[in-house]
Amino acid sequence: MMKKFQIIRDFVQYDMVINPIEDELKRRGWTIVTGTAASYNKDNDVKGSLGCQTGSWISAKPPISPSFLVFHGVSFIKLWSRPHPGWDYVIVASKFFEENVEGNALGLGWPQGDYYINNAYRQQEFKNKIKERHGLKDEKPIILFAPTYLKTSEKSAQLPGNPDKLLDIVSNLPHCNVIFMPHQMCDYKNKYEDYSLKVKSDYSNKYEYLLGCDLLIGDISSLVFEFSLLNKPVVLLNNPKIRNYLNVDGYNESLDLGDIISIDDFSKLREAVDNSISFPDRYYEKRSYWVDKALGYCDGKSTDRIVDKIEEICE
Repeated sequence: MMKKFQIIRDFVQYDMVINPIEDELKRRGWTIVTGTAASYNKDNDVKGSLGCQTGSWISAKPPISPSFLVFHGVSFIKLWSRPHPGWDYVIVASKFFEENVEGNALGLGWPQGDYYINNAYRQQEFKNKIKERHGLKDEKPIILFAPTYLKTSEKSAQLPGNPDKLLDIVSNLPHCNVIFMPHQMCDYKNKYEDYSLKVKSDYSNKYEYLLGCDLLIGDISSLVFEFSLLNKPVVLLNNPKIRNYLNVDGYNESLDLGDIISIDDFSKLREAVDNSISFPDRYYEKRSYWVDKALGYCDGKSTDRIVDKIEEICE
């Protein structure tokens, strides 16, 4: 009898978590039935469902059981990975979250991390690809500037002190090439036209940039964990207007895996970048600590573990 499993897709940025699981299920002989946020397939032969993360649709109606909810990124550290009505299991990345998330939490790892771990030896290859794509002909370090909450509206509580000042500093960092890769929630996307920045306008193939760039300037996006997984330096932008912005929810810990720059004062940003490039191992122990806590299983086999568990429960 044909083995069918349903994959429910929401946002494209979740593909790097969903695709490895789907590919491995197919490799093991499963037929994939695709659902959407608006319409779940109700094929009676489907043995189970898997969806990713957030959206009002998650609790709108129960998917076919057994059902698995997997989280794509920053939710690990902000403890947003909580059970949702109608879903049977929540797949989390580490033992820490398995112990701290209520309900049927399965600490199995992070499929997206497998790609970075298993392709870490190709970092120079991806760097060369980035240089060719963006016409970078020198040997300067490549900085990936990837803000999440970079707002223009004065009404927004997430407004940096001076977005123009930030972009001006970043675009004029000496001895560096800067690539601007704004999150979809960043409504300052088009402002780069006023600055000398190379642009990656979306998150497609973002893994190439994380593998190929030398330093990341970011905030609370999961990119900071992905970059740290590769043991590369991160400079964090902190928004003091948002309580516990860089803190782990419910814990007296601050995300301190790199130099932290307040959005109210960018004067130290250039120095932080210089130090991070010159001394990339300064935060090695802190990066290791947070990667272990947030991502847990870093052996490149998370996808296999997840699919093993799906088959154990569904077959």
